[in-house]
Amino acid sequence: MIQNAQPTPRNNTQSKFSDRQHGDQSSRRPELTGKFKSIIAMKKPTHVPRFPIVPRLRSIALTLTTLIGLGCAFLSSGALPPPTYPVARFAPLATYQVSGEVAEIVTATPDGNTLVYTDSASQQIGFVDITDPANPTEIGIMSVAGEPTSVAITPDGRWVVAVVHGSPDHIAVLDLVNPNAPPVIRILGGQPDSIAISADGRYAAIVIENERDEEVNEGILPQLPGGFLTIVDLVGPPEAWTFRDVSLTGIAERFPEDPEPEFVDINAANQAAVTLQENNHVVIVDLASGAILGDFSAGLVTHDADLQDDDVISFTDLLVGARREPDAIGWTTDGFLVTANEGDYDLDVDFVGGRGFTIFDPTGNVMFDSGAELEIALARAGMYADGRSDAKGSEPEGIELGEYGDRTFLFVGMERADPGAVAVYRFSGGKQKPKLVQILETGERPEGLLALPQRKLFVTANEGDGTISIFVGIGN
Repeated sequence: MIQNAQPTPRNNTQSKFSDRQHGDQSSRRPELTGKFKSIIAMKKPTHVPRFPIVPRLRSIALTLTTLIGLGCAFLSSGALPPPTYPVARFAPLATYQVSGEVAEIVTATPDGNTLVYTDSASQQIGFVDITDPANPTEIGIMSVAGEPTSVAITPDGRWVVAVVHGSPDHIAVLDLVNPNAPPVIRILGGQPDSIAISADGRYAAIVIENERDEEVNEGILPQLPGGFLTIVDLVGPPEAWTFRDVSLTGIAERFPEDPEPEFVDINAANQAAVTLQENNHVVIVDLASGAILGDFSAGLVTHDADLQDDDVISFTDLLVGARREPDAIGWTTDGFLVTANEGDYDLDVDFVGGRGFTIFDPTGNVMFDSGAELEIALARAGMYADGRSDAKGSEPEGIELGEYGDRTFLFVGMERADPGAVAVYRFSGGKQKPKLVQILETGERPEGLLALPQRKLFVTANEGDGTISIFVGIGN
């Protein structure tokens, strides 16, 4: 059952962040027994009531139903209205402090009016109304009996699908048309990390990472079992969805017996691109058949960098042969792939991670690599953290692409900027060099990036301080 507390107004803090392009300073795993308990409330509860609070239930349920109903009606009326002016750059609009502890991955209903974010520390997902994006308001939370690692919404706006690391690992599916109904629970075969849903609503792709335990053998790979990809056929109600597992074993050159998939994105042809971060590899899977269409090593980078934590920002060292080890990956509309080269497995070398982003063609040829450009831009904006120089630098983690009118923007989230940052690029196709537009300051450690072109908005979920940053596209 869905339960709730009486909705009360929240004070929303307007953004104190700015575009600093010109140099300002800068596990719990509970036993899963009986029925899953879910809760929708305006505040993080001190405990979850065992019985529904019926008089209070209807108001928040009605709020959610009304929001989603309006969204579905809007979508059914035709195409979303285009921007009234061409977006040239982005400006800070609002910052929202979530009611729980953290905000990690964020998605939105198709109309862009409601955000849904994951909060693994509080074992819940949250719902934020941004009908007025300058004044975001939380309208509900739902506990998911474990740590949600990612969340997605079906293109028709009907189902919220959260992947959850729990006992056991599972997906929790909430019906937004009938939020009074308990979520549907389907068990997964391992620890999930990322989920993507195809644009036609036919498939979900879930990466089962089965992440290594750094307390076991000092975290040295391999650590079985290896990870894999789960394809969900989204036909009928969630109870009828079918699951197919795709083995990723024996593909990568590094630790082939122990693949650790990290992130997944799906293109218009229903092909899933999957990063195997610790394996430094990318795999492309056809979702209809489950066949592996191709794979390639993410390769190495050599470029200028600051490799010393000495309170001096100077890109005069040389990063030599560092594995990219990408985290997020994104398809471009013209069939190329963009990776955020965060780096992870540093037990065998001094430095890993490319400290930037790379554009690949589908066979693995490098079309562009940002080299030192990204961190130099961060330094010029006053947001480079020199204390990270002798580790993995700014750790680019997130990738997002959005078409705002006739302009495509590429967003690169840097988890270890000071305090947090997203680089915004104009993207003109995989064969063209992206053009840096600006550096946006976000909350601490941005993890989830979300482009909302239908609203001329861009959103980040910031794990470090539990905030959601909202930016608005502006003209020249």
